[in-house]
Amino acid sequence: MKKFFYLFAFAVFSALNGYSNIKAYLNYAVFYAPGKGTYIETYMSVDGSSVIFKKEKQKFQGKVQIEIEFKQDGKTVTGNKYNLLSPEIVDTTHKPDFIDLQRYQLKPGTYQIEIKLADANNDKTEPATALTIIIPEQTTNINISDIELAESFQKSIKPTAVTKSGYDIIPYPFTSFPEKINKLNFYVEGYNTSKELGAESKFLYSYYIEAAETKVTMNGYSNFSKQTTKEVAPLIGQFDITDLSGGKYNLVVEIRNNANDLKAQKKLSFTRMAPHVKIALNNLKAVDTTGGFINHVTNPDTLRDYIACLWPISSTSERDWQANQIKSNNVKLMQQYIYAFWENRNPSNPQASWDVYMNEVRKVNKVYKCGGQPGYMSDRGRVYLQYGAMDAAQQVPSEPDSYPYEVWQYYRLKNPVTGQFQTNKKFIFYNPILDGKCFTLLHSDARGEIRDDRWQIKLKLRNNQIMDLDQTTPQGSYGDGASDLFNNPR
Repeated sequence: MKKFFYLFAFAVFSALNGYSNIKAYLNYAVFYAPGKGTYIETYMSVDGSSVIFKKEKQKFQGKVQIEIEFKQDGKTVTGNKYNLLSPEIVDTTHKPDFIDLQRYQLKPGTYQIEIKLADANNDKTEPATALTIIIPEQTTNINISDIELAESFQKSIKPTAVTKSGYDIIPYPFTSFPEKINKLNFYVEGYNTSKELGAESKFLYSYYIEAAETKVTMNGYSNFSKQTTKEVAPLIGQFDITDLSGGKYNLVVEIRNNANDLKAQKKLSFTRMAPHVKIALNNLKAVDTTGGFINHVTNPDTLRDYIACLWPISSTSERDWQANQIKSNNVKLMQQYIYAFWENRNPSNPQASWDVYMNEVRKVNKVYKCGGQPGYMSDRGRVYLQYGAMDAAQQVPSEPDSYPYEVWQYYRLKNPVTGQFQTNKKFIFYNPILDGKCFTLLHSDARGEIRDDRWQIKLKLRNNQIMDLDQTTPQGSYGDGASDLFNNPR
């Protein structure tokens, strides 16, 4: 029951010349009715903003004239001509879209669909649009209908045109889900389960969402339904996709017997457009890095280094992942992590953010290198990468009784993970091993950083042995510029 469309994943009828105005979207699904044969359901959504709403009495309404023909070898097999009415509204500031569902009995074969749309309130001519579909032959094996996406569904009180298997199913005629939609609803039917598995036998519907490129099942997006065999076995399923990040996916529905053997499978491709939804760390295997900025990096040591340098700007969960996974040699997983890390921060252009940050990493590696450690692993490098360049800095390489030290000041400091700001925060670094390069963070008044009320004592331990643990400031030593610089940075 594979679908064939000329235009994208669904047919789009829009302005094909300067005189055309109507915008409409068409999708379809093929089902089977025992004793009657195969039939096709068409789902059309008309963009209300592309139609003229005419006032009738106290309300406005749009009207689209639809003519549809199914042809084989140029001959019309079946079709329909009708008017599709919009909801009535009192204010045309916002014109609602309106949906149509039609059913056509068709024998297996290849058909050309020709559709003509006309705005009844506009005398401009609209061009016809054509597409090709295939109605498959029914077999005696277990098979599954096409997957119908649904805007909503509920138990039917009285059968209507949208009723199937005791439910009123409002079709969702698109294969893309914007961020504002947080539910993916669908309907399918299974056929011939009784013939193959036996009457009143048990079988399993398994359904899940997988990444389109990698075919990896997304964590948290799988479910099942135990059923009893019957002539037509319907399934209504739903996924909460609030936290499903943007990308291309497949909705997969399977029928399995009691031994968990796969008997039939159906897939429907769809797109999720959710730039503000982050990729979950437990779904990294679904990330497609093909053609991405990190895909060409295949050396495990280089990838581990790239991941390690992200620590200053990582969340707690990201740091936990790094600590647990950085020892592995899984090149693909490390590539996926790096790509997801930056896509979560800049969905539209992850490489741009990666390039900017790596330029800063190269800078701190050059300036703050400590022995055999890269600069990003030093305290000064970490603070620089986490909060950016300081607004003021004082270097004191020599002061009586003190180790070499530096005082950094930030007028406005932003946490890269939480986005919270702090003002007028200082950091003091010192070099107790006197090697000229390796400075350790001694004290800061920034929230979440090391705070040591005895920092002045520790800074003076170069030539003094102070044993009083209650003492917080040095006494009897030469020079006390550090306190002045910390409290009144230049």
